[in-house]
Parts: sequence; C-alpha cells; structure tokens
Amino acid sequence: MARRTITTLLGATIALLAASPAHATLVYNKASKNGLPKVFVADNDGTHAHRIGTGFQPAVSADGRWVAWIAGNNSNVVKLRLADRSRPARAVTRGSRIVATVQFSPNSKWLGIDAGTRLWIYNIHDRESVKAASGNLRGFSFSPDSASVAFGTAGHSPSFDSPTDLYRFDVATKNRTRITRDRKSLNPLWTPRGIIHDRQRLRDNEAPAYNLFEIQPDGGSLRRITSLRIPPLASGLVPMELSANGKRLLAEYEGQDIGVAFRVNPETGKAHVLGKFSEHGFVAGDLTANGRTVLGVTGGADPSRRHDVVTMPYRGGKAKVLVRRAFAPDWNL
Repeated sequence: MARRTITTLLGATIALLAASPAHATLVYNKASKNGLPKVFVADNDGTHAHRIGTGFQPAVSADGRWVAWIAGNNSNVVKLRLADRSRPARAVTRGSRIVATVQFSPNSKWLGIDAGTRLWIYNIHDRESVKAASGNLRGFSFSPDSASVAFGTAGHSPSFDSPTDLYRFDVATKNRTRITRDRKSLNPLWTPRGIIHDRQRLRDNEAPAYNLFEIQPDGGSLRRITSLRIPPLASGLVPMELSANGKRLLAEYEGQDIGVAFRVNPETGKAHVLGKFSEHGFVAGDLTANGRTVLGVTGGADPSRRHDVVTMPYRGGKAKVLVRRAFAPDWNL
C-alpha cells in the first residue's frame, strides 16, 4: 500500500470496509456535490461498500483493521477508524499542512504521516506520535520489519529541484542515520532487497529527471535500475510497490498533467507502460503481493475528469471495473 510524495490525483476518499475484515480490503473516494469527497470501504471486488467518513488520501492497514485519511477542509487533520465502523473515527494529528500521504507500516501498528515539513510516526495502540523527520520531505517508506522508516528530505529548501538525500529513522531508539550523500536521492521504497528510490538529474528550465536506483539501508551497493530518457515537462518513474518475490516493480511515470502506471523489471531495468501512455491513461494505486494484479484508476491524473477504480493484469490487458465514478483506491491484497 505504498504511497509516494508526488500526488497524481487531488484528494482521495476511503472505501468503507464491510463487516468482515478478511474480505473488506478496498478503500476509495467518491466525489461529493457539496464539500469534501466521501470515503468508502468495500470488499476487494468493490461490493458491499459503506461510507466511513469524508476527506482525502485514504489508506488501509495491511491487516485490514484500520483506515486512515486526511479529513480537514484545509487538509490539516488526519483521522483513523476501525474498518468495521465499530468505533467513531479518532483525530490522530493536526497541522498546518498535510500535503502528501498517510501510510501504514507492514505490521499495521504504526501510521506514518507526511505533514509537508514533518514526518510523524503514530503508535496506533498507545495513541502517541514521534517526530521522525523535519525539513521539506521527499517521500517516505517503512522498512519490511516495520522497525524503521526511510525518508527523503531537502532540508530547509522548499524548491522542487532542491538537493535531497535519504535518511533512516529507527522508531524504537529514535536514531536518525544518513543513507546517501549524493544530494540527488528521493522517493524511497524500502523493500526486502533494498531501498528502491529516485535519483534526480537537474535540467535548465525544466523539472528534474528521475531514474530508479537501488541502495542498501547502510548506504552501500548502489545500483542503477532504469536509464530512461525523460522528455521536457516530465519527471520520470516514481517507485510504488514491489511484489513479494522481488521480481515485479510497480512505478508511476510522473510529469506535468500526466501520471501513468508502468511495470519495471528491477533486475534488467526494462519498463513498460500499463495501458496507453496518455494524459487520460491508467493511474497506478497498488500492486498485489503476488505481483499479478495492479489496482488503479482510469481517466488519468486530471481530477476534473471521470475516474473508475479498476484492476489490470501486471502484464497488461483489459481493465476490470470495480467501482464506477470513484478514485484514489488502496487495498491490502
């Protein structure tokens, strides 16, 4: 259920999980005529949907018990609720800027909150938060064992092309350790094989160009994955999710007015678009653990267009509609 710093759609509604958490795994948004989008939870095939709240950027925990979303009118309140709706939603944190994402740890015990210039790690059981990072964040990702979090930061500079590096934060000891010193690294995805991330190449009067690299948590064994030529008005691939066997990587090709899902072979670096490469193409949301199915939306990154929540085979093929007129999906498959 990975989420990256670069947001492809404005706002997101959560799908309300139905009675049985074992089957209620899908969360998504539906637009509202008045006010904030509606948050829903449903079975993983889109059936038995129920409303769980209102707000943006929904996420569901790996065990299917919890749903979190950004609920404030100014995107400054994060709420957390049991997916079965057995208890009212609780306000987790408030801030002046919740601009990017919320993300659960793999063990479902922590909730990471990107507050723009702060990274908070919230203990769901103890209801306490610890500040993992300060500065202008450039993505974050929990370690596979949930003990640490990797994050990118540009320090005090808010510029989109600022120098940025990766760090890791140990939740128990509260120690921060620098991973990279190249001033180019951002958008980490921490996997069992290493931390897949972007390295940016600065360009005159253009957005930085991204390609995918892999590095170990101790800063060693840097390896390039992709070598794409990135045209003007585009940034490149942002890593989103890796299959359990480490052989299938889901990424999002980001750029001005575009967000398109790509499949990437993490060994060879070969990358292929899922669906059509267009402003109205298939936008990735998540990858199943077995790497066979991609969750996402049709209609491209433009929030004003109609979107349907769909699945698509990782190898490409026809999309299957799960929920019509919905967007920003996440699931725990």
